Amino acid sequence: MKDRLFHLKEFIDKNGKVTLHELECAFPNVSSMTLRRDLSRLEEANAVLKIPGGAISVDSVIKTKEADFAKRIKFNTAEKLEIAEKAVKLVERKSCIFIDGGSTTTYFARALPDDNFYVLTNAMVIAETILVKEKPTVSLLGGDLKKNNFITVGQSCLDFIDKVNIQTAVMTATGFLKDIGGFTCGNQAEADVKRKVIKKADNVILLLDSSKVNKKTPYTFASLKDINCMVVDSNFSKELKQSIQNSGVKVY
Repeated sequence: MKDRLFHLKEFIDKNGKVTLHELECAFPNVSSMTLRRDLSRLEEANAVLKIPGGAISVDSVIKTKEADFAKRIKFNTAEKLEIAEKAVKLVERKSCIFIDGGSTTTYFARALPDDNFYVLTNAMVIAETILVKEKPTVSLLGGDLKKNNFITVGQSCLDFIDKVNIQTAVMTATGFLKDIGGFTCGNQAEADVKRKVIKKADNVILLLDSSKVNKKTPYTFASLKDINCMVVDSNFSKELKQSIQNSGVKVY
């Protein structure tokens, strides 16, 4: 059976996505029922993702998401680097910080000094970035792992946040609606985690590059009154920056 599972996984990895019919043709001496059981075993081993009528290779999903993240992290690179360099100066050394998942916060994580920070995050890429450093301690929040961006969400994640103390939360948003001063993201479960973190943190820093202004996504997770300061890039509208400062929020 081990050999069959190995060859089955190899076939799925090679093709990325397969139907049960394709598997039946590729393995004519294996019954449909056995193939279905094998797919369940491979899913339990985190080797494939079962879908209606077939399966997808986990390796191909990871490669696709890595390519997608690489594309996002290369967008507005100069602006994100500028934001990160300013933001790291705002966090207290040896403090407990939560770092939100996102391309801008990944630049922040890279720029964070190699010091005795206690870092909390629900994003695998942030955890991996911090673990390259020697001194910080990293805790990855438990919960349901979202397959599209490798961020943990759900009740277990929310319960974890309830049990920790966060001095500074470094957050990001997919969009900012300037008319209502609302920060938005594209997923309800992610919005729930962001809200919980912001409520728990003593200090909230929101990183936002200028491309996010008036970009509409479905779920509002915070407003200007929920944060302490924003860090933006030099292309950010001066009028909007002044308007935000007039509301009582510092903008760097």
